[in-house]
Amino acid sequence: MAALKYLLAVLFVGVALAEPQWYNSKDGRRYLIDAEQKYNWLSAQQACARRNLQLVEIKSEDKNEALVEVLSSVFRKRPINLWLGANDEFNTKKDARRPFYWSSSGKRMDFTNWADGSPANAGSNEHCVHICAKTKNYKWSDLPCTEQIGMICEEQPAYNTHRQSLQDKGQKVMDITKKLFGSQQQEQKKSMDKLIRLIGQVVKKNNEISRYMEKIESNMSQGNGRSAELRNKELRSYIEAALKTVRELDEEIQEAAQKMNTKFSKDFNDVQKTIEYIMGNKNEDKE
Repeated sequence: MAALKYLLAVLFVGVALAEPQWYNSKDGRRYLIDAEQKYNWLSAQQACARRNLQLVEIKSEDKNEALVEVLSSVFRKRPINLWLGANDEFNTKKDARRPFYWSSSGKRMDFTNWADGSPANAGSNEHCVHICAKTKNYKWSDLPCTEQIGMICEEQPAYNTHRQSLQDKGQKVMDITKKLFGSQQQEQKKSMDKLIRLIGQVVKKNNEISRYMEKIESNMSQGNGRSAELRNKELRSYIEAALKTVRELDEEIQEAAQKMNTKFSKDFNDVQKTIEYIMGNKNEDKE
């Protein structure tokens, strides 16, 4: 029974790794890994290129550690051979110090993670670099380029740079948008407080006018002659003054509302221009 479970587990792993899979590393990079042992070095390079990718290039200790962590998680205790994007340009010297070059840039390899005794160039025929399954912590070795093993592809540097640029731009857009609406909330609160205060004053004046009108009607109904006429004249002057104040307050309300809308429109347009500049749609310096 145990043997059957083990066989099923092996079969499951084989099925799971039959198709290339994307994996994310802790440093933010992404790798497409095909564990099927079917690629010579050139066919692996072309398989990556057809996906607008390249065979992985490991140029620093940090990148190597992050990738080893991914591989340790994917393959656990069953590491396999995987092509890397480097070769020695078919150097026939059996010299461990012979130069190797990264295929995408042609630059000489300056960071290495060679296994003990590698690169050996056995038979003067081991010209391509791979992650060696026989080593601990996924060390490197050289191998005949015609050997069929798995591969690791990565996004090309230009794509990585572009993707990071888009992420940076997106963050800037979010920051200025948040700032816009944060400041607008404060500005709108101030403007609304002012409008509410002005409207309150208008309501108060309208109530005064209503009381004056009621007094005039009362005086007229009582018919107190000359004294009533004088009181009504005085009340009308109060009403005229109150109406003038209402008109002035109304104008102030309209002006405050217009300023609020204009300020928001200006800030919004400024932010829109800034976003367009950040995203590269417009050049602010262009006349």
